[in-house]
Amino acid sequence: MNLEINKSELTIMGIRFENKKDFRSVWHALSTNMFEGWEPNQGDVLHLKERVIILRKEANGAKPI
Repeated sequence: MNLEINKSELTIMGIRFENKKDFRSVWHALSTNMFEGWEPNQGDVLHLKERVIILRKEANGAKPI
């Protein structure tokens, strides 16, 4: 399986990212787990994107949800 990656538009499987750091974090998480045989779908990408955003906000001092 290949991920649909568009570096210039910061999209993974059609899911758009607001910044390169979040984009690369999710791309790395997906690709490393694909080596183990996992085949992610758009829902997985969206879930990871949301989780990365939460973690980034918490790291910047926001209260956990």
